[in-house]
Amino acid sequence: MKRNLPTGACVLIALALVAFGLIYGTLSGYGAQVEALWSGENGLSDVLSYRGADGLNLCVVARRHLPQDDPAVLALEESAGALRSAGGIAAKKAADSALEADFAAVARKLESSASFQASERDQRYLSMLEADLSSLGASQAVSTYNRAASAFNDLLAAPLTGSLARLLGVTPCELYE
Repeated sequence: MKRNLPTGACVLIALALVAFGLIYGTLSGYGAQVEALWSGENGLSDVLSYRGADGLNLCVVARRHLPQDDPAVLALEESAGALRSAGGIAAKKAADSALEADFAAVARKLESSASFQASERDQRYLSMLEADLSSLGASQAVSTYNRAASAFNDLLAAPLTGSLARLLGVTPCELYE
């Protein structure tokens, strides 16, 4: 003879399964949104990659006017490459800060170069690269990503749902600061 569960126990199991599904689905959805803002098309990772490309483009211009082994150009090339290839958010933030400083140093060196002063084309290109780098730096991608990541982290900090999500292995999102 089969033993049947009481109706109350069945209802409790069903409610637990529904709650689990809602919590897991909600947190997964928010996590997917944050991930899309980071690595999706024109996400923050793409914006940072474009900044790295601007740095590498300035290296090409600088190599026409400065010595091949110029330390400022080598540093810019390294920071731009690191920004384009770095995987983690903290690594990208550090590489972006280095790129900003290295870009400014190379631009100053170029502006004091006589051959650069004679090249109107390269002067216009430097102006365009500076404007692009500034525009990408002021992009809304950073603030949008940080707002979404903060909202997700706030969900994870909730007592019941956050505890359950952390138990399931959901981790907080790293902010781009």
